[in-house]
Amino acid sequence: MKLKHLITLALATLLFACTNTNSNQVVISGIISNPKGDTVKIMMKDTSYITTLNEAAHFSISLNLDTATYLSFFHGEESTSMYLKGGESVNLTIDTEFFDETINYEGSAESSYLAKKYMLNEKADIYGQLFTLEKEEFITNLNIHIESIEQELTSVNNEAFLISEKENNVKMVEYYLEKIEAIAKLPKIGEPAIDFTYPDKDGNEFSLSSFNSSLVYVDVWATWCGPCKAEIPALKELEHDYQNNNITFLSVSVDTDKEAWLNMVAEKELGGVQLWADGWSAITKSYAINGIPRFMLFDANGNVISLDAPRPSSDEIRGLIDTNL
Repeated sequence: MKLKHLITLALATLLFACTNTNSNQVVISGIISNPKGDTVKIMMKDTSYITTLNEAAHFSISLNLDTATYLSFFHGEESTSMYLKGGESVNLTIDTEFFDETINYEGSAESSYLAKKYMLNEKADIYGQLFTLEKEEFITNLNIHIESIEQELTSVNNEAFLISEKENNVKMVEYYLEKIEAIAKLPKIGEPAIDFTYPDKDGNEFSLSSFNSSLVYVDVWATWCGPCKAEIPALKELEHDYQNNNITFLSVSVDTDKEAWLNMVAEKELGGVQLWADGWSAITKSYAINGIPRFMLFDANGNVISLDAPRPSSDEIRGLIDTNL
């Protein structure tokens, strides 16, 4: 065989070896800037994959997909949504200092769309508007938001994904319309709070009404909730700064794993009154809570000040507390 033919054959063999020939295989690789730990994880509905970063903070995970699917990529306490199909090779880069703002995908237009959608959702804060706007204005803003995220869909050439995302948007509208009706039934500012009762770590039961003689700042949280845990340092600082004031800091965990809750209360030396709700229960139903953390503020007479109070880390919470002490 002539040398020219041997070179051509060798190049063809090398090209074939470097190409993802498995139509079900997906390769996800990338680099994490400012890594928080040494592992990354991919989670799907019924399985997960984990790998270790190398010294250059690079990773690579291979998996097989029979059908296109949504999945989640985790690093540290942060995560991002992806949508992948067999045969794809995706490169992902993230800087943990600004996790969501720096996510960049190469090789997955669908995942890039989901990252943009998340940022648009965060900026719009549609959920927060539920508590601040009248029904008509809220619905107008919701429709504008739906149009903005569907405009981003024009960059994706995947009919099945487009159908799925538009169906998700319909479900989003239905969800918010149900929430509007639920919130309409909530007590208004100045009206009596809806009481709830839960045990502390020793089994002693306390109700919201147990603290009617003081201002009560309620934190609904869970040990598995990253944003909840991120508020702990600011909450502890708030408790310290107001320790000589007539205010009770009441934290209600919706964990179902009691040991995880007890361990974190001890490890983080959590103060205030710590209660365990054992999952989504009376407090979440009564106050139409579907996402955490949720903070609420009640006055010394047991009336509502805010059912969507500012977080401990916000600039607004101290002013709200001071005004009502």
